[in-house]
Amino acid sequence: MKYLVFITFVFWSGSLLGQKMFENQSTICPLKFMLEDQETIIYYEPNDSVMVMDFLKGIEAKQLDKLKGILMFQLMIDTVGQACCVSFTNKTNILDKKLDVPNRLSNLSGWKRMDGIFPDQNICTLFHFVFTNEEFTVTRTGYNRNTGKKPMSTSTFRRNPSKPILDTLLRSAK
Repeated sequence: MKYLVFITFVFWSGSLLGQKMFENQSTICPLKFMLEDQETIIYYEPNDSVMVMDFLKGIEAKQLDKLKGILMFQLMIDTVGQACCVSFTNKTNILDKKLDVPNRLSNLSGWKRMDGIFPDQNICTLFHFVFTNEEFTVTRTGYNRNTGKKPMSTSTFRRNPSKPILDTLLRSAK
């Protein structure tokens, strides 16, 4: 009986602190934040394609040409626009150590907040990057504990077969 009570307590307390959505977790972010639900509260200026380019800066062109897979992450933006990776899952063909997701995400500095919306709250958003031979896709997902995860927006950017778009955009962003 004591064992059952202990297991129940551990499961219950884990679900109370279960704000981290993906398998690799960071311990450096504040735990108090609000998740985007049905609409975008924070955004990357000027747009999502530039966010992907900024994220991929510094990766060798050979690796960018071959980049495939899915990267999912939970990103918290504080009240002054500083990003912090709460959790992530890397299912790309680049190793976690080489991709260094938490540091790359914390270096993204183009975050803005919709005017007057929750100015004193840390806001957290969920992203999925999907990389294929032909294109890359950015999906933002909202989360509500009653309805679960729900896509809020999706943007797809085509790669140019003669010049991979990732490499071209990275060079033009410098």
